[in-house]
Amino acid sequence: MKTATQTEAVALIPEQPMQVARPIPTPIELLQGVLQGGVTADSAAAVKELVGLMERMEDRNAEKEFSAGFVALQSELPVIVAKTVIPNRGKYERFEDLMTVVGPLLTKHGFTVSFSMDFKENRILETCHLTHKGGHTRSNSFAVRGGRADTDTQADCKAATTAKRNALCNALNIVIRQDCLNNEEDAGIEGDPNAKVTPEQAFELERRAKELNSNIPAFLQLAKAKTFADIPANQYDNLDQMLRRKAAKSK
Repeated sequence: MKTATQTEAVALIPEQPMQVARPIPTPIELLQGVLQGGVTADSAAAVKELVGLMERMEDRNAEKEFSAGFVALQSELPVIVAKTVIPNRGKYERFEDLMTVVGPLLTKHGFTVSFSMDFKENRILETCHLTHKGGHTRSNSFAVRGGRADTDTQADCKAATTAKRNALCNALNIVIRQDCLNNEEDAGIEGDPNAKVTPEQAFELERRAKELNSNIPAFLQLAKAKTFADIPANQYDNLDQMLRRKAAKSK
């Protein structure tokens, strides 16, 4: 318990003004302060450092905006089901069809894509540049070998389009179901990979194959099955188209 003397002594101590924390000056305020002092060798060096700091801060903020926008974009990107059929290969999604889906979403979240092309080691190299309205850009490249076509120009255009398509898919992490490019190993599976054709489909395939005098063992080997009932469901479309072409040629 304080005595009267102690209380009087405390009362005589003058009140200290409350210390208010000063806000941290921005780089622009620091730059203004340096310039107000006149341009000297030291101030010129300080200005250079401050300008570098401002640029790094702007780049960092742009990266943050890019990341936030990309997370929002990813949350709305759908799983795309391939529609374009490649004879004896499966299905894939064309570049223009991809852009129809992702283009509006890119615009919605402040993104745009552009492409640059190069030729390295006998491959067409396409680079997808994903740019956000905040100023940050991320790039992703994909190289494709030139394939067979009627002319070299057609082969180059085909390779360039395929490279653009894959560069875009990788840049946005686009998932395409039943996607097939050049090799059978590239084909994804839509639905249950263990699903078989229905009994009706099996019967119909067998009937048509026999009517066309097909090599049944070779047909089943192509279908990756021992019997018609064992044919995987994801092979049905390819086999159906193959039989249709054979029937058309036999007429």
